[in-house]
Amino acid sequence: MSATCNCTEHVSKLNQQISVMRKEIKNLRQLLDSAVRSHRKHMTSLQSALTHIGQSRSPKSQPRPQAELETQNSLEKGTIQTVPIGYISSCFSVKNGTPRQPTICGPSRATLQIQQSVFNNPEHSLVGLDNYSHVWVIFLFHKNGHLSYKAKVKPPRLNGQRVGVYSTRSPHRPNALGLTLAKLDRVTESHDRPRFRFLRGPKEAAAAIRGVLSADPRSVYRRSRCKDRLFFFTLDTADITCWFGQGFAEVLRVRLVAVGKELAS
Repeated sequence: MSATCNCTEHVSKLNQQISVMRKEIKNLRQLLDSAVRSHRKHMTSLQSALTHIGQSRSPKSQPRPQAELETQNSLEKGTIQTVPIGYISSCFSVKNGTPRQPTICGPSRATLQIQQSVFNNPEHSLVGLDNYSHVWVIFLFHKNGHLSYKAKVKPPRLNGQRVGVYSTRSPHRPNALGLTLAKLDRVTESHDRPRFRFLRGPKEAAAAIRGVLSADPRSVYRRSRCKDRLFFFTLDTADITCWFGQGFAEVLRVRLVAVGKELAS
């Protein structure tokens, strides 16, 4: 019995040490990735400066603007510099409960506001857009929380199975770009805000909540280890509290954040 206890304690200590080592290795990888990105940035700036100096000394060449040189060097190296043309606001303000694809929650809505500084006449860029039913939106996952990414990930739908990041919809990828197909509702310069910011009343909100819950937005950890705990997510201006049973989900409370009133309980 004593030998068995000692062996169990030894294995437990080894597991703890392995866990600490894995965390240290992960931290070292993140530091290395950050150092590599910083090094590449400095090398690009240095090469751009050297190219500019070499061309300025050549009697046959005409001086070129610094911005043009930097853009050319970046394009030759595959680096594309972009600026946002607008910002998206949707009825999902946090990650919890956000659908993985647009067909899961059809009633959900969002607005895309074009930046005034992109064009001299920004309203001209939207002329003719209302003739179409759908638009493709390329966006940036700017709230990923960190810049690290892995070659293999564990999507929630695969219950912990590891697959390549390029075969998933994971937002944590080398270039944090996303693509979604959105149904075009209307094009307008300004509009009045209803009680909800995006949804058109309680009926549409209820349909959106059903769409979110039908896809089970919980992570693998929550589905396997937190079965009896409450799940919270935000939809438009409402906070939703619910819990999942065996084959069903029950909404316990829906409360408007902006006005502080409960819609249902």
